[in-house]
Amino acid sequence: MARRRLETAIQAGKAIEQGKQWPEEFTKLEVLKELKFDYDRDGVYCLQFSLDSEQLAVGFGNGGIQVFDAHTLEKIQDIKPSRYGGGLAVTCIRYHPKQHHIFFASNSEGQVLSCNTKAGTFDVIIEEKQNEINCLDFSLDGFNFATAGKDLTVRIYDTQSQQLSHVYQGYNETAPPVEFQVPGHAQRVFALKYHPENNHILITGGWDNHLKVWDTRSQDGVKRTIGGPHICGDSLDVRGFKILTGSWVAQHSLQIWDYNEGVVEKNIPFPHGGHGEFLYCAQFCDNDVVIAGGSGTHSIQAVNTVSGKCLGEIKMEKPVQALDTTKGGRLFAIGGGDNRLILGSLS
Repeated sequence: MARRRLETAIQAGKAIEQGKQWPEEFTKLEVLKELKFDYDRDGVYCLQFSLDSEQLAVGFGNGGIQVFDAHTLEKIQDIKPSRYGGGLAVTCIRYHPKQHHIFFASNSEGQVLSCNTKAGTFDVIIEEKQNEINCLDFSLDGFNFATAGKDLTVRIYDTQSQQLSHVYQGYNETAPPVEFQVPGHAQRVFALKYHPENNHILITGGWDNHLKVWDTRSQDGVKRTIGGPHICGDSLDVRGFKILTGSWVAQHSLQIWDYNEGVVEKNIPFPHGGHGEFLYCAQFCDNDVVIAGGSGTHSIQAVNTVSGKCLGEIKMEKPVQALDTTKGGRLFAIGGGDNRLILGSLS
């Protein structure tokens, strides 16, 4: 998650200016604001805060994209109109790490859109035929971005020219084994994150119960395969030499992995009351806390990874599909199938 390093620097500067002391211990989770949408939006599928934490971009199930004030939830812009009567979902949103008024959005039509919050416009810059793009991310320096999805292929693009620089194909069972000694993914990819400290390393996960660690400086791409996580959403995060995963499984869904060894370092408890955990989203926060949510509990929970204590829960009527945090978790947003957008805070 290359954005985290840049965002942290921006927020730390603001904290120093305001005389705030970070970090402090988190003890509670609370709701700040809530916005209810019309049902014809088909739910919130993805969202992300701008790097300065002032705006929140939201993608809907019917193809619409809107930008909101990150503190009041007042609508600032309609970037892309909703397609009433049925559209294809906006699957991922990522702000450009250098041009802060630009964010890219992917959709299940195989498109990447460049969205401009100053002009309130968008342009289709990439079309991957016969693919559904589920995830994308920028490298730390913003020179490249990567996509992945239904067709199992991880594609690396030059951000400025939007030209392909690398194509890493997924596993092909019909190809001679010698050509696939280090295979890519065998099923759909749902999460992709660049390492926050390396412009060439990215990690992906999906339905095939494996994480793939990629190095774009190499021809074959895959440098390591980590078996275990069943990823079905934006439930992959990276911090230093730790990888956080949220799997769509009944138990032991929330895990921290050692990046170097590729083994589970910790199973984080996620109370579910007998309904199963089944996570779609998960992120690291400050002070040894993670936030995660999904379809088992129809909620998000904040959990201290050291004590295992749940600091709080926010319930929704339907599965939680989208989550983003900023300011180390002191501000976060969630959305899902019941057409609500919720702002919350760890304090």
